[in-house]
Amino acid sequence: MGGRKTTNHEFQTALQGKKIPLVILDPKWHGLFSDDGKPRSIVKLEKKANEYLKKQARLNQDIKDLKNLKEKLMKNIMANMEETEEEQESVRLREDRRLISEINVKLRQAYADLEELPKELDAVNEALMVESMEYCYEKMRANEIESEAIRKWLEKTREEVKQKAARRQTVQDKNREIYSYMHDIFGADIIDIFDLTYEKEPTQKEEEERQS
Repeated sequence: MGGRKTTNHEFQTALQGKKIPLVILDPKWHGLFSDDGKPRSIVKLEKKANEYLKKQARLNQDIKDLKNLKEKLMKNIMANMEETEEEQESVRLREDRRLISEINVKLRQAYADLEELPKELDAVNEALMVESMEYCYEKMRANEIESEAIRKWLEKTREEVKQKAARRQTVQDKNREIYSYMHDIFGADIIDIFDLTYEKEPTQKEEEERQS
């Protein structure tokens, strides 16, 4: 995982022609930042992507509403035309025609905006993907560095534990040897007297715990 950091340009070149899923809709993408939260650059791009999605939904709803209104106006015009002589156009009929003309203009603009939105959304989504990849690889590099440091610590600690265990065995063996020699030299009766005396004295650990 080590090596030089990949640049945004290199990522963008590699991603050309690739279909990138809309990352902000994927719960797993949000999970990538569960530990430290999202960097400011990603938050900014995510906000822009959400704005494009809201705009897309709004435009689709506007188009639907404008079509419904246009259909009602067309029905009104048809009804008024049957009731009105050709040479005499009612004020209401002229107003309906004017409104339909305005609706057509708004519809053309809404369709044009809707056609451009996927390009803008794709651009932001690609930028989000690049920033996410940068973040993830940097995170993995940091984790590997920490993992290696822990490995070395464990290795050192295991060696220290082995040394301490060997030393503990040595001192215990030495105590048994000393006690055996004392027993042989002074006899069981005398050793029993001293055993009773020393058993009443607190060990170093007990003394430290008592004083703390």
